[in-house]
Amino acid sequence: LRERLKRESQLFSSPKELRLSTFVITYSYAITCLIRARGGDPNRPVGYGFAVDCRSLMDLPVPSNYFGNCVSASFKKPFKAETLMGEEGFLAAARFVSDSVEAFDKNVALKIPELLAGFKDFPPGAQIPSVAGSTRFGVYGLDFGWGRPERVMVVSIDQGEAVSMAESRDGNG
Repeated sequence: LRERLKRESQLFSSPKELRLSTFVITYSYAITCLIRARGGDPNRPVGYGFAVDCRSLMDLPVPSNYFGNCVSASFKKPFKAETLMGEEGFLAAARFVSDSVEAFDKNVALKIPELLAGFKDFPPGAQIPSVAGSTRFGVYGLDFGWGRPERVMVVSIDQGEAVSMAESRDGNG
């Protein structure tokens, strides 16, 4: 998928280089598939959302072994489904997600009121695929005193169009 995005980005003369992390590629592919799978009206409103690990983004960085409330979110305001349904849909999704990831900086906490105010822009019935977790949250490295987890399950994704994402147990994925 990475090579496909590189090829398409060059073919369609992308104005800036995409951030092609595992997260960007995987999530872009997932939201493109979810929006195409629903089909229907290409003018319907869609968006996306994902959690952001803010530990390293804080003005005074928080240690990586802290597992608390240093999580924010990113939401793409509504756009037309046709943007992701066409031939260049995967590339468009990768551009959106890449730009969203690049937008995070040390002022992430100051942008939370703006983020919350943006929820009103989503009309009722808008399709908003989201992701719970990240390949960088380090859930398999957590130890609350009884050892590292053998298995992690995200139970909050059983409703709607959410996907779960985490690193693998051995830390390689």
